[in-house]
Amino acid sequence: MDAIKVSEGCSRLVARISDAYPFVQVSKALANKRVEVVAPPGAQPWILSSIADVRTNKKLSQQALVVVSSGREAEDLVEFLSTTNPDAEVLEFASWETLPHERLSPSAETVGKRLKTLHRLNELNKENSNKQVFVVASIRAALQPVVLGLADYPPLNLKVSGEYLLPELTLKLVEIAYQRVDMVTKRGEFAVRGGILDIFPTTSSHAIRLEFFGDELEQMREFSVADQRSLDGRPTEITIYPAREIIITPDVALRAREMEHEFPNLSTMLAKIGQGIPVDGMESLAPALVKSLGQVSDYLAEDAYVVLLSPEKAMARAANLIETNEEFLHAAWDAALEGAKAPIDLSAGGFKSMHEFTAALDGRQLISISSFLADETQQISLNLLEIPNFKGLDVEPVDYIADQLANGQQVVIASPGHGTAERIAELLHAAKIPASVLEELPEEVSSIDHKVTEVILIQAPIRKGFASSDAKLILLTDSDFFGRGAGYNQVKKPRLAAKRGQAVDPLALKAGDYVVHEIHGIGRFVEMVQRQMGIGANKHTREYLSIEYAPSKRGLAGDVLYVPTDQLDFLTRYVGGEAPVLSKMGGSDWSKVKGNARKAVRKIAIDLVKLYSARMNAKGHAFLPDTSWQREMEDSFPFVETPDQLNTVEEIKRDMERPVPMDRLVAGDVGYGKTEIAIRAAFKAVQDGKQVAVLVPTTLLVRQHVETFIERFAGFPVNVRALSRFQTAKESKETIAALATGEVDVVIGTHRLLSSGVKFRDLGLIIVDEEQRFGVEHKEKLKDMKTNVDVLSMSATPIPRTLEMAITGIREMSTLATPPEERHPILTYIGPYNEKQVAAAIHRELIREGQVFFVHNRVDSIDKVASQLAELVPEARIAVAHGQMNEGQLEQVVIDFWERKYDVLVATTIIEAGIDIPNANTLIVDRSENFGLSQLHQIRGRVGRSRERAYAYFLYSPEKPLSPFALDRLSTIAANNELGSGMQVALKDLEIRGAGNLLGGEQSGHIAGVGFDLYLRMIGEAVDEFKGIKHESPAELKLEIPIDAHIPIEYVDSERLRLEAYHKLSAASGELGTRAQLDAIFQELEDRYGKAPQSVKNLIDVTELRQQCNRLNLKDVMMIGNQFRLTPVELTEAHQIQLSHTYPGLRYLASAKQLSVSAPKDSEGEILQDRALIDWAWVFLAQVFVSTKD
Repeated sequence: MDAIKVSEGCSRLVARISDAYPFVQVSKALANKRVEVVAPPGAQPWILSSIADVRTNKKLSQQALVVVSSGREAEDLVEFLSTTNPDAEVLEFASWETLPHERLSPSAETVGKRLKTLHRLNELNKENSNKQVFVVASIRAALQPVVLGLADYPPLNLKVSGEYLLPELTLKLVEIAYQRVDMVTKRGEFAVRGGILDIFPTTSSHAIRLEFFGDELEQMREFSVADQRSLDGRPTEITIYPAREIIITPDVALRAREMEHEFPNLSTMLAKIGQGIPVDGMESLAPALVKSLGQVSDYLAEDAYVVLLSPEKAMARAANLIETNEEFLHAAWDAALEGAKAPIDLSAGGFKSMHEFTAALDGRQLISISSFLADETQQISLNLLEIPNFKGLDVEPVDYIADQLANGQQVVIASPGHGTAERIAELLHAAKIPASVLEELPEEVSSIDHKVTEVILIQAPIRKGFASSDAKLILLTDSDFFGRGAGYNQVKKPRLAAKRGQAVDPLALKAGDYVVHEIHGIGRFVEMVQRQMGIGANKHTREYLSIEYAPSKRGLAGDVLYVPTDQLDFLTRYVGGEAPVLSKMGGSDWSKVKGNARKAVRKIAIDLVKLYSARMNAKGHAFLPDTSWQREMEDSFPFVETPDQLNTVEEIKRDMERPVPMDRLVAGDVGYGKTEIAIRAAFKAVQDGKQVAVLVPTTLLVRQHVETFIERFAGFPVNVRALSRFQTAKESKETIAALATGEVDVVIGTHRLLSSGVKFRDLGLIIVDEEQRFGVEHKEKLKDMKTNVDVLSMSATPIPRTLEMAITGIREMSTLATPPEERHPILTYIGPYNEKQVAAAIHRELIREGQVFFVHNRVDSIDKVASQLAELVPEARIAVAHGQMNEGQLEQVVIDFWERKYDVLVATTIIEAGIDIPNANTLIVDRSENFGLSQLHQIRGRVGRSRERAYAYFLYSPEKPLSPFALDRLSTIAANNELGSGMQVALKDLEIRGAGNLLGGEQSGHIAGVGFDLYLRMIGEAVDEFKGIKHESPAELKLEIPIDAHIPIEYVDSERLRLEAYHKLSAASGELGTRAQLDAIFQELEDRYGKAPQSVKNLIDVTELRQQCNRLNLKDVMMIGNQFRLTPVELTEAHQIQLSHTYPGLRYLASAKQLSVSAPKDSEGEILQDRALIDWAWVFLAQVFVSTKD
């Protein structure tokens, strides 16, 4: 799509509208202070654009504040204005996702966007430029008070080659509310390591690594937060906007200190502000802390004008906002102010009314463009009409278009995708209507008088059409034509890199965590220690993990094992039971436990291998490579794919193109885009003439998937049908018949699909969604269906029962671990049940036109709770759902909720089962102390599935004290509120609850005995053994040579990041490791932490030597005093004599297979150090082991 041609085409349409007679009246009225225009919603952005052009021609002020009714409309309008007015500057003023009186701060990203817009307005007012400027704000953003004087605190600007004092810069970042962490993962964070500053500015798409040489900023490079590695981007300057809207000036700090004594319940919050430390939720105190609050229009130029689109909708939302915010004022602050010496008035921080907003415009012109004609004397009607809803009227769009052409109207159809435009043209040609797909609108279209000969189709991002009889113009969009969006949305954001390195997941160990050492068993991690070894010139430092084991005799202290950091691959975190019994070092108990687990594992392995070989020998269908339609359908995905999604899609396509039948499991957290992956796989199968069966556990999911599939395939000739209880007998019969003849390409259904009467003409792919919810009998039926068919299973439970199969390579497995762009972590609140809080939370969601899940897990009192809620929030439409209702009734309630017939669904935990309602973004859980951890996570996964900020309230009974376990569960769920925390929660759940339900009861004892990771590794080894791949049981190689090889604390000060680096080196130190792997790790260390000191270079060299020693099966390589010793070595007498010439003093003990020589010395008689010693060791090993092979 050529943006310039699209813009020119759109400006021609704007010119045509401006030339029509009614618009001349608008042009005259622009001299008045108040202008009221009537136009349908689809035409309003066009009218706005036309008004801006008229103002330019009349040399009137060019700056406009445009207020729309919602955030989504604001985003659409920004995109539209950027297309129609390419020379204009379009700024979006975002609204907070929190309410002004909530004790929660808006996200750093939102604050950054807002401040960037305000600072830019300030610059424009100084520049006095005369270019068009549009500031687009939702009504929520426009009515929210803004701290005045923010422009007096300019953002931080850093340039390459500039001089900056790093300690000063760090303080400045803390001052503007950036959070200091050891590893940057999200916006508003920074980390300092030596001369490197990592920062994720609130307005950047990538985090940035700044490298200093002394005080000079030498280099900037973008880096990925997933794997912490540098990207290709090399910016030369960055602008850092604050992460909070209240800047803690000396005045603000003083005011906070004064208030501290007046309000004892707020003392912790105020004390921090008084010390200059930003706190979460401090924005809610703005009226009491800052000098003055105003509104966004106070930042505009004095002669700017304000445009209000759809004022009726905006006013209704404004009234709701004010009401709910008042509730929050009481719910959040009444309790906090108990015991206060004086009342605190925060009402100035609440939303302004519409009247207050317009009164504060200081005489600026106000233009409102309304959909309704209320007063002909006041309003100017432009005689524009909405495009009729063809489905509702039972009229075919082609008939409507033919009529309009016959009446001399110019018909223009806009679609965002070129392929969609082509398909509409085909449909018009089939109806004998002349039509052309053009890259840009011809110039004559801007004139009303030109002769109309055909329908013109263009590619442009337009959401809604309209009709103008005066301008003789009918503008339709693909949504108007097909009756729904064709699902196409040109992604404006930069695509993320398709490949990404290993995600950084530091092996975070806290003191007291249980760990499993493969040779010594289960111990408790105490700390990391650095120890000095050797004496004199041979003095060197090494780092160890101190692990405590059971005492060898009763009554004694526990034994301690120091694990060198180069042996970290022997250690894993223990997951599998409550508090395991510590092993005794050197005892036989651990070997016994491991032996029993191995036996159990062999049984599983035999079954798994049978399955695997059967699949490998089966002959499947090899699908053809992607078609151009496939690429177009994929481009129409309205979001940016995550790197994981792209990788998984690639893997699935590769599997489909192979002749072996695919069997792949896609595991990913709730809402991570598994459905889109299924859609792409299904489309690929259909392109090859094969049928696709999508198996889902509930009829609601059938409905949802059918909607999604039809929407994504709109405009493509793909026939999608549903098969579940909600279809009538006649519909089901037709679908089953059409499957047999091949008319249906994709069928989506419940286990009804598995019944014997359903026959396919040519089935090519089965997709199983929410796999963990199908029973054994369903799986058996599936097996019969799928001998030679590709199978794609999807599961959101991070530890599916099938995990062992995936981990052992019997089935391929893809994991989705990165959250989609634009997703916010769910704000999780934990506290006692409070009616005011509940009412306020429900109201807040209703303002956003959203819905609420209220979970109450007792059927006998659920109706009572629903009626209490109805009293609290009388305007909410409330429905009840629980497992004792009959199935049909229950599904009807859930479907009505999905269709937005209800606002609040009061339900039992039945909602944890895969209900996807993107519009429900508030979750309230009553009596949350009685729920299990994975249940809480699964339930919380029901919200936060769209771009809106989601809230989860876990409330407990205020009457009863919490048990320690309940407290542990609730604090875990509060801590893991980042997206993708499913895996952490699931592992924690195993710790709290034990692993009984994981792989069946028989195995749970073994998992508790050896820990989850080691157990899975054993399964992997057993399977490989049956496949003929040998696994050497690991032996501890002791490599003790006096070399300073460690990562100094001065280089990497964070313990968990040092552990992570050691872990990577340890994993690469095996016999299969290569120098290339070590070089890659070294490059990563230098990229992340700066130039490496000598001890780190030594560590890399020692690890390479360790690789070689492992290849030679050595157990001991040690230098003790003046002796260098190797074990085990087998030497013949001839070899001994040969070596003793080179190494005088050589001794060989045949019984112990031990070889020792004098320690190497330099010309001065000193023992070799560092690199020289390593070089000598390589030569020595080469001579010993070459000679053994002669």
